[in-house]
Amino acid sequence: MHLMIPHASALDDAARHAFSSLALPNLAAQLARLSPADTWGSDEYAPQPPHHLALAALRGQAEPSAAAWAVDAGPELSWALMTPLHLAVGTDGVDVLPPGALQLSESDAARFLALLKELWPEGEGWQWRLLDAQRWAIGHATALEGLSAASIERAAGRPIEPWLPQSRVLRRWQNEAQMLMHEHPLNVERESRGQHAINSIWIGDIGRSNGQQSEVTVDARLTEPLMNGDLAAWAEAWQRLDGGPLAQELRSLTLCGERFARRFTAQPLSFVEKIKRRFQTPDVAAVMEAL
Repeated sequence: MHLMIPHASALDDAARHAFSSLALPNLAAQLARLSPADTWGSDEYAPQPPHHLALAALRGQAEPSAAAWAVDAGPELSWALMTPLHLAVGTDGVDVLPPGALQLSESDAARFLALLKELWPEGEGWQWRLLDAQRWAIGHATALEGLSAASIERAAGRPIEPWLPQSRVLRRWQNEAQMLMHEHPLNVERESRGQHAINSIWIGDIGRSNGQQSEVTVDARLTEPLMNGDLAAWAEAWQRLDGGPLAQELRSLTLCGERFARRFTAQPLSFVEKIKRRFQTPDVAAVMEAL
């Protein structure tokens, strides 16, 4: 099995500290057995996280199309992930609250999605998918072509300014959605319950799948707690990973951080290399900090 783990590390000092306190014997054993191979990514300012770049390469695509992968789409339509947001305005700017902070139920999500269909109507060729309460997808044969934007996984929990799309079309759509939802009865209901209003959306992860699959198992259990800034839950998820999938004998392991995704594979070793491996202990912390 080729196992891929997105958001395995983060550049935040608190996340590094949380990771350093973990005992992950099976991860260490995998790194001792496997050899470094492919690397994807560049830096933490790239619009797409490294695991999207790695998946694109493994699927034979030039560019990621995470939305199309999420709906298991073929090449007929381009797709985008639409994420409901609360933008918090402060003295230092506007922050994108993590999607989990919305505490959005599937029934509320369905009601907001029905409202937004006014802007992207099915009668004009738009297709909609409610993937879960925090992730919606829209598809179209032509309207999304040539558009690109940062993944919500980059923007969540951070100031919005560095991640705003350059496309005028995407900015216009975001503004239209904000006006539609401003003081809408659905948001009045939410605020009366002490919940954040949904005052914006994020449209990102745009692309068209080539229809090819990859022989990789993506275990994304670390993604949501890290996006939500819940390092205790992230650490617990790491412990479950170590006791579960990482306890199996893997053919390949791809670990993904904010800058790079690195693949480690089982490769033939000489007798001398096998002896060296037996007496070497991998520096797990160093591997994770380099991602």
